[in-house]
Amino acid sequence: MAAKGVKQTKNASKKKISGFDSAACDAGLLPKAGKEAVESSYRAQIQVNKGGAFSGSVDVDGHFRAVEPQSHRWDYGIGVQLMNGQELVCWVEPHPASSTGQVAKMLEKLAWLKNKLETPAFKKLKAMTHAPGHTGSPYYWLRTVSGECRISANSRDARLLALNGLRMPTQHLRLP
Repeated sequence: MAAKGVKQTKNASKKKISGFDSAACDAGLLPKAGKEAVESSYRAQIQVNKGGAFSGSVDVDGHFRAVEPQSHRWDYGIGVQLMNGQELVCWVEPHPASSTGQVAKMLEKLAWLKNKLETPAFKKLKAMTHAPGHTGSPYYWLRTVSGECRISANSRDARLLALNGLRMPTQHLRLP
């Protein structure tokens, strides 16, 4: 009887590795469950659409901070599993939007991330970033709570963001 209990414990501890976890590991990143890699103060601002689930997250900025200290690094990658089982990657950058000058900083961070996605190690993450289930851009600007948003929807800055595939800043995200 005791041996049977041991067997159940072993099976219970085996967690199926998600496609996101596998892709993150291939890129040398440390995946965490759900939104755990995201700083706790931002987690409540990030939700998933009805029927979806978070399949994992990575702290990209934390991973590259030591080796690229001067780079404008992107912060988070978040895996989302849709109702049909497909997994996508959404890229989230918490950043103030209190001045239009922040747009240039965000575009530098986005360019850095897009360059990473072109490397062989990030091949699977890139495929999940541009998977058919994505609606709109997979790059999200999470407006930090401090300060108002100074970037208006019809401005030159908004057009520049759209042209580069970066969503307008918003204080609450609902990922696909």
